[in-house]
Amino acid sequence: MRAWLQGAAALLLVAPGFAQSVPPERPRNRPPSMLTGRAQWEKGADLLKQMKVPPAPPLSPEEALKTFRLAPGFRLELVAAEPMVQNPISFEFDPDGRIWVVEYQGYMRDIKGTGEADPICRVVVLEDTDRDGRADKSTVFLDGLVMPRSLSFVKGGVLIQEPPKIWFCEDTNGDLRCDKRTEVGKLGVTGNPQHTGNGLRYGLDNWLHNADATSRHRWVDGKLIEEPMPRSGQFGVSFDETGRFLTSHESSALHADLIPGHYLVRNRHLAAIAVRGGRGFAGIDTNIARDAQQVFPIRVTPGITLGAMELRDDGRLRTYTIVAGTCFYDADQFGEEARGQVFVPESGGNLVGRLKVDWGLRPKAERFYPAEEEFLASTDERFRPVNARVGPDGALYLADLYRGIIEHVIFMVPWISDQVRDRKLDVGQNQGRIYRIVREDRPLDRQPPALSRASTAELVRHLGHGTGWWRLTAQRLLVERRDPAAVPLLAPLARRGEPPLARLHALWTLEGVGALAADLKLAALDDPDERVRAAAFRLCETGLDTADQTALIARLGRAAGDPSERVRLQATLTASALASPAALPALARVARSGTDALFPAAALTGLQNRELDFLRLLLAESRARPTAGPAEADLMALTVHCVLEAKDAARGSGLFDAVATAAPGGWQRTALLDAIAAYATSSRRSKQPIALAREPAVLISLARGQDAALRQQAYRLLDHFTWPGATVVTGADAETLTPAQAKRIEAGREAYGQFCAACHQPNGAGAANLAPPLAGSDWVSGPPERLVRVVLHGLYGPVKVNDQVWNLAMPGLGATGVLDDEKIAAVLSYIRRAWGNTASLVEPALVATIRRETASRTLPWTADELGAVTGTTATTPRRAAIVPEASGEIVLPARSATVYAQKLGYRPALDVLAPWTVADDVAEWRVQVAAGGRYAVHVTLAADDESAGDFYVVETEGSRARGEVRSTVDYDHFREQPAGVLTLRAGVNRIILRPDGPLKRELADVRGVRLVPVRAP
Repeated sequence: MRAWLQGAAALLLVAPGFAQSVPPERPRNRPPSMLTGRAQWEKGADLLKQMKVPPAPPLSPEEALKTFRLAPGFRLELVAAEPMVQNPISFEFDPDGRIWVVEYQGYMRDIKGTGEADPICRVVVLEDTDRDGRADKSTVFLDGLVMPRSLSFVKGGVLIQEPPKIWFCEDTNGDLRCDKRTEVGKLGVTGNPQHTGNGLRYGLDNWLHNADATSRHRWVDGKLIEEPMPRSGQFGVSFDETGRFLTSHESSALHADLIPGHYLVRNRHLAAIAVRGGRGFAGIDTNIARDAQQVFPIRVTPGITLGAMELRDDGRLRTYTIVAGTCFYDADQFGEEARGQVFVPESGGNLVGRLKVDWGLRPKAERFYPAEEEFLASTDERFRPVNARVGPDGALYLADLYRGIIEHVIFMVPWISDQVRDRKLDVGQNQGRIYRIVREDRPLDRQPPALSRASTAELVRHLGHGTGWWRLTAQRLLVERRDPAAVPLLAPLARRGEPPLARLHALWTLEGVGALAADLKLAALDDPDERVRAAAFRLCETGLDTADQTALIARLGRAAGDPSERVRLQATLTASALASPAALPALARVARSGTDALFPAAALTGLQNRELDFLRLLLAESRARPTAGPAEADLMALTVHCVLEAKDAARGSGLFDAVATAAPGGWQRTALLDAIAAYATSSRRSKQPIALAREPAVLISLARGQDAALRQQAYRLLDHFTWPGATVVTGADAETLTPAQAKRIEAGREAYGQFCAACHQPNGAGAANLAPPLAGSDWVSGPPERLVRVVLHGLYGPVKVNDQVWNLAMPGLGATGVLDDEKIAAVLSYIRRAWGNTASLVEPALVATIRRETASRTLPWTADELGAVTGTTATTPRRAAIVPEASGEIVLPARSATVYAQKLGYRPALDVLAPWTVADDVAEWRVQVAAGGRYAVHVTLAADDESAGDFYVVETEGSRARGEVRSTVDYDHFREQPAGVLTLRAGVNRIILRPDGPLKRELADVRGVRLVPVRAP
C-alpha cells in the first residue's frame, strides 16, 4: 500500500471525532456592527438578492479542471489532490525537487471556527516517482500540528513554524519522517490565523525572511539566530532577482521593502517615526501595485466580507481582497517576457492575477492583461489559491486550499454566514490540490534536480542558472557545506562570471561561508552591472580594515555620480552604516544626489544619536546655496524629526541653537521650523511636552516678533516643549500679567495637559472627528460664561467652530468635582492665552457664580441652549418629538435617535445603534408628554460576555436611570433589560442614552428603549 494512504486515511478517520476546540488566544468575533462602520456588507446583502448565485458543491479534481479559464498558450496540470494532500497553505521544493506541503486542516472547519486548537495538521512530502508530472507518493513527515504556517530547509533538517514555535525537525534514518524535533525559536502568534507571522524563506542575503513579523532568522551551527525587523506584509514572502523583499496584504497585490528592513531598525528614532508614518514610510512595506488593483472573476463572488465596497453591480469582485503568497517569476520556462513579472493568488475572486512591473528604484506594477482577462480564473467557488512558487522546472505551482469557507470567524458577517448555512459551504473541508501551470510551446524538464548529491563544482556552476530556484538553492547548499574547495571557484566567478547574476550570487555565497575578501568587495564596486555594484556597497559595511575603509569612504563620495539610482541609494545606506565621523561628508553628498524620499530615510538609518552632528554638517554645507537642492529640505526635515524623537534635552536645545544660526528669512530656517512643526503635528497625541535643557530663545523671540505668521507658528511650537523655569509665553501686545495671573495660567497649563490635551491636542489644534481646535477658536475667544458652562456640564450636538461643524459629545468635568472653581478658571485662562490667543482671563468668582446658577442641571448643554444664555446665535434642526402610544408606553427605536458621536451610528441593516466603542458618544430622543410621570426603563440590546458588566444611563433633565449590560451570548440575540425608573416632566423632554464610565470593549448593540408608565399603587 502506498505510503500516503495510511496517513491520509488516519486523518480522515480521526478528524471528525476530535474534540473541536477553539484556541484561548483567539480574539473575539467582531460584532457585525463594528465591521459595518468600515465595510458595506449591508449593501452587499441587498446585492445578493439580485445575484444569481450558482451552487458550489465540492468537485473532484477532474471536475474542477473543467472549471478553469487559463490564458492562451498555457496549460494547467494537476500535481496532487486529496487525500494525498489536504488543505495546502504553503509549500517548498527541496533540493531533489520533492514538494513539502504545510497543511491547514484546522482552518474554519465550520462556521464557528471550531477545531483550530486541535492537533490535526500535517507536513507531507510529495514525490513523482515515475516522472509523469503527477505526484504518486505522499509521506507524512510530521503530524499532530496545530495550524502550522511555513517551513524552510536548513542544514541537518527542516524548520517548521507552528505559531508561536519554530521547530527544528530531523529525519535521522532517511525515511522522510521526523524522528526528532526541538523548539529553537519563536515566530507568529496563536489565535488569529489571518494575522500571524509566516515565511522562513531563504533570501539572497543568507537570512530567512518573514511577513507580518518583527524578526528575521539565520541558521548557524545548529542554532537559530534572530534579529529585529520592521513588520512588513501579511501573508507570503517572495524576492526579486536582487533579493528585494516582496510580499502582499489581503487587499493589496504587491508590496516591497525598497530599503532592506534591517537598516531601519538600526536607528530606533527613525523606526519610531516610520511606525507613525504607516506602510510605505522609509520604503518599508510599500504598496507598488496601487494602479493594478482591479480583478475580473468569471463568476459571482458573494463570499466577500466588505460586500458592496468590493463588488461590482453584477456581483463579481472588483479589487483584490484575499491575496496571499504572491510570487515573483524568475525562470525561463515562461519565456523572457514573463521574467520579472508577478503572479498574484486571489482566493476571494477564485483567480490568479498577473502583473508586469517596472523594477526601478520605486517599482510600479500594472495589470498584464486587459479588462475581463486574467491569467487563471475558475467558475468553482471553492478554488482558493493561497500560495505560488516557481518550481525547479520553471513552471508556476499553486496551492489550492479548496474549500467553501475562506473568511475567518473573527471577521465573519451575517451575509457570509447565511450563505455558508444555506449553500452548505462547510462540507468537503478535507480537500486540496497542488497545480502546475506550464507554457505549452516551451520544453519542460521533468527530471528531478538532485542537488543534494551535486558536487561543489556543479553547485557553483548553478549560480548562473536561468531559473532563480536553482541559483538560490545552490547558494544555500554551498553555504551549508562550507567546502574550502568552493572558494577558489567562487572568487573568479564573482569577478568575471556571466551572466551578472552569477557574480551577484557568488559574492553572497562567499559572504555566507565567511570567505569574501576585502579586495574582491572593493573591486565589485566598479562592476558594470548596477545590481552587483549595489550589493558590493552593502557587503563592504563589514570586514574592512582601516585602510580599506578609508578607500571605501572615498569611493562613497564618488558614488554620488553613479548613473544608477539604486546604487546611489545603497551607497547612502552604506555610508550611514559606517561609524567613522569621516564618512559623514560622503553621506551628505550621496544622500543629496537623489530626489526620492527614500534617500533621506536611507541617510538616517545608521545615525542614531548622531543626527544633530549630521544636521550641523548639512547646515554648514548649505550656507553658500541661496536655495535648497531637490531633496535637501526633506533631508534636513527628517534629521530634525530624529533629533526630536530622541527626547534628549541637550540635543533638543542643540537643535534650537542650530535654528538660531540659520539666517532669518532664509530657506534653512524655514525648513527647520517647518520640520519642527511637522514633527509636533505627527506626535501630537503625546501628552508630555519635550524637555529641553534651556529656554529656546529663538522661538520666544519669534513669538514676540512682528511677523504674524511666524508668531502664530512659534506659539504653537512652544507648547510642545518645556525647560527649567518654563512659563507660558505671551505676546508683546498682550496686557501685563500680575504674578497671581501668571501662576494661574501655569496651573492651567498643567491641568490642560492632564484633562484636555488627549482630545484637543497639546498644541490646541484639535483632531478630526475627535475634538475641535482651541487655537484661534471663536468659541475660546468668545464669552467666558459659555466656556464655563461647557466645562461644568459638557456639550453635545452640532457646534460650529470657525465655520466648521462638529457633531460630537464632550463630557462635563466640573460638576463631578474633578475640577474645582480655581482649576476651571486656570485651564480656561490658559487656553484663552495659549497658542497666540489673546482673550481675557477667567476669574474663579465667575466659575463659582455659574456653578451656583446651574446647580440643578444634569444634562449636557447644546449649542442652542448656550446661545440663548450668552446671546450668541445657533439654530439646530430637531427631530419631531415622540409621543406615547395608546397604552401609555413610549417606544424609542434606534432608527429615531439622533446621534452625537465619534463612531456611533444607526445601522439600518441591523436596526441598531452601534458600534458603541467610545464612552462619550450619546444618542438622543425627544419625547413629549401631556403630564409628568414616572416610567420604568427597558433597553433592548445585544452583547457578548466580554462586554457584560459595562454600565449605561438613560437620563433627562433632573432624572436618570442606570443599567448594567448583561450578556446575551452574542450579537445575534437581543434581549430587553431593565434599567430603573425615569421621571419625565410635562412637555418636551430630551432623553439621552450614554455609557456610564469606561468601556471594556463596546457598550452593546442597542435596538431601542421602552418607557413603561409606573402606575400608582
